[in-house]
Amino acid sequence: MPNVVEGGVAFRRALIISGLVLMGPCAEAELTREDCVVSDVQPEAIDLDKPRDQLARQSDLVIPEGARVASIRIIRRPIFDTSDPEQDNALYRTLNTLNTPTWKSALRSQLMFAEGDIYEPGLISESERVLRQRDYLTAAWVGVTRVCGNEVEVSVLTRDTWTLFPSAGVSRSGGENTTNLGLSDPNFIGSGKSLGISYAKDPDRSGTSLFFDDPNVLGSHWQAGFSFDERSDGRGRSAYLERPFFSEVSNWRFGLSGIDDVREESRYVAAEAIADYRRSQEFFSIDGGWRLGERDDRQFRLLAGYRYDALDFQRLPSEPDLGILPENRTLSYPWIGFDYRQNRFREMTNLTRLQRVEDVRDGFVWRTELGYSGSGLGATEDRVVLNMGFEDALFATDANYASYGLSQSGTYRLDEDRVENLVGTVSVQYFHGGAVRWNSWYTSLAFTAAHNLTADQQLLIGGENGLRGYPSEYQQGNRRVLWTLERRYFPDWHPFKLFRVGGVLFTDVGRAWFTEGRNNGPDEGILKDVGFGLRLASSRIEVQRMLHLDFAFPLDGDDSIDDIQILLRGSRQF
Repeated sequence: MPNVVEGGVAFRRALIISGLVLMGPCAEAELTREDCVVSDVQPEAIDLDKPRDQLARQSDLVIPEGARVASIRIIRRPIFDTSDPEQDNALYRTLNTLNTPTWKSALRSQLMFAEGDIYEPGLISESERVLRQRDYLTAAWVGVTRVCGNEVEVSVLTRDTWTLFPSAGVSRSGGENTTNLGLSDPNFIGSGKSLGISYAKDPDRSGTSLFFDDPNVLGSHWQAGFSFDERSDGRGRSAYLERPFFSEVSNWRFGLSGIDDVREESRYVAAEAIADYRRSQEFFSIDGGWRLGERDDRQFRLLAGYRYDALDFQRLPSEPDLGILPENRTLSYPWIGFDYRQNRFREMTNLTRLQRVEDVRDGFVWRTELGYSGSGLGATEDRVVLNMGFEDALFATDANYASYGLSQSGTYRLDEDRVENLVGTVSVQYFHGGAVRWNSWYTSLAFTAAHNLTADQQLLIGGENGLRGYPSEYQQGNRRVLWTLERRYFPDWHPFKLFRVGGVLFTDVGRAWFTEGRNNGPDEGILKDVGFGLRLASSRIEVQRMLHLDFAFPLDGDDSIDDIQILLRGSRQF
């Protein structure tokens, strides 16, 4: 018996001691919470249907230097807010029930920071930008909501969109129709991964496609994907594995990709397809990049890699031999380049999207690549390869945004002492009023010059190549200029809490021509059109795309074109 009594006393003492040990941290945590400061801005109160409300909800907290991210709180909104009487109906409740919410792990993998990291405001903003780009999210907000001494709580607010959606549609541009039918899910069972199958038919071909894309392999920042196309005129195979510069402060990248593609292409003269040929491409690329330095908001990256690009052309048996078949060519070259950029962004609304927060770069990006393609590496001839692109914001305010860009691509053939497929473009665009008013002005001007284009490369204008009032490929040339002016309308109209509706009045002026005076089309002069259009964007389904319905009236051209061109197509921008 004494042993039993002693044992019982010992057990009780152990319980008491254990309780004191456990109470210690709890009491400390309670004292810590007494020192916490809670932000007046909490995600539960943010209206994600009002982008300007999102932008106005900035944290009012003072965050000490060197603070750490102690916790990440993720709040997921359903597709429909059934607490709103306008959305509380059987259909919307059913859609909420059938939708698989995005996994918290999938959202965490998009963030540029983790629990325990030093708090950096730039990474908070960048994480928000990344989340807003995802097809499976309507909106996103990231901010500090609590400060406890040297620790902060970061809250992540997102709202899902309905992603499993069968698609069926018809688009029309340049007097030609395109039909499509498919089933895709950019957020398969809530994982953030894309899976889809589709069938499409356009004036050139019909085909079936299967694709898969994983933006965060095994929860990492690696990306991978593949696609398979079976077409009436050939096939398409592609795959890639990449670890990109997923953040502006990422130290390195790596990429690996390949393409096997066979299709039929057309050669246009005077807006008519005069010959078809078969084009086969084998492409392989491997590359890497390193962040070498950063000063203020400017960053320098060194890039290097290797590309193999083999193009083979064959005349179709049914086509006449017109002597314009492109020559086979293979480029095989190592390359080196740099990426110099200014990491500065501005949040705006109603520039290119309907009632959505947009992340606009308020700075420059300059990228250049230089390579040598030699016959010793399997190339058909020795070439120097040079590609360059530069974009810069001229100014950005709450009501105005202007930017310009320069791009150039082409090769220099050492065996013939001449450039080939040299294409350069200068462009400028200006937005006025969209961020503060429900209507705005937009204008753009672009000039393109080409030199020594091979037979498989053409500079065209008309339809989706610009000039909405004219058929596709209406003019050809080695010079092209296009000016567009639009009056855009962004009414705060949200029918059934499902769609955003916008409108546009527009005019296009442009021309493509040959400097040597060759025939460039049925009407060789400057072409003009006017028109109006409707923009329809879903706020719950496939929110990254927008339906364009344009009615364009040509003011020039020959008698072969219609008095009105109707264009129906999807786009990611207004």
